[in-house]
Amino acid sequence: MDELAAVLAQARAALKSGDTQTAVRLYRRAQELSPRDPEIPHERGLALLETGDVGLAAVAQAEALALDSAHIGARAQRAAALEALGDDDGAARELRELLSRIGPQPALSARLSGLEQSAKRAASRRLLGNPQARLAASPLVGSALARNIADPLTFRSAFAELKAQVRQGGIARLDLVFDSMDASLGRSDLSYGGTTEDEGGRRLPLDEFTSAGIVFLSEALGIETIRARRMLSFLLAPECGLGPHRFAGADVGWTISGDDGSRKYGLFVALH
Repeated sequence: MDELAAVLAQARAALKSGDTQTAVRLYRRAQELSPRDPEIPHERGLALLETGDVGLAAVAQAEALALDSAHIGARAQRAAALEALGDDDGAARELRELLSRIGPQPALSARLSGLEQSAKRAASRRLLGNPQARLAASPLVGSALARNIADPLTFRSAFAELKAQVRQGGIARLDLVFDSMDASLGRSDLSYGGTTEDEGGRRLPLDEFTSAGIVFLSEALGIETIRARRMLSFLLAPECGLGPHRFAGADVGWTISGDDGSRKYGLFVALH
């Protein structure tokens, strides 16, 4: 048995036994050995879904589709991963392409209709693209951030600064920059409720950074907090890099300012 076959056999065995982290690592090695095989990133994406890394799963399925745009399984799984992240528009786009390739499927058509409606609701709820007056009334600002009198598009809290950019009357970009990301990760949240629900519906305590990041993504993109939490988890993954990544018709990623001695990290969302 050659190395590729051996690695794939080990990866599939690890996935079958529930050792998903090992499976992901082995699939990465297999992809290095056979970079033109779309089945390998597709299977890696399935393993990543098992670990709960839906953002990385979506990326893996995109890699498979880049190698084989006709890969039905990869397109279906990418649609599911994007939906879990809150990108209903992207999920709908993948389903439309899937249906164009496989023909009419009543169940998929109904799901597509639901995604299209959900994407429209998100677009109407989100801060991005809507009038700047909506920002001050958003839970993102609430009692946690105070408007800068000298600059009505800047808001401050004890731990972060929110800046908005406006184009043609609508919010075109939002940046949430933390004074110290490490310090915010080490402090309990006192501004946005302090807890969130995990995938099982249990309440979990949150640190200052995670809580603010979830609310920022939820309000900026008009998505539910549980999906915003998944997106934040993706952005925090080392494989994600600084971005930008396109989700829900917007660019999402990290912003870095200052020099090594006073470097500040933050999140941004911007109209694509």
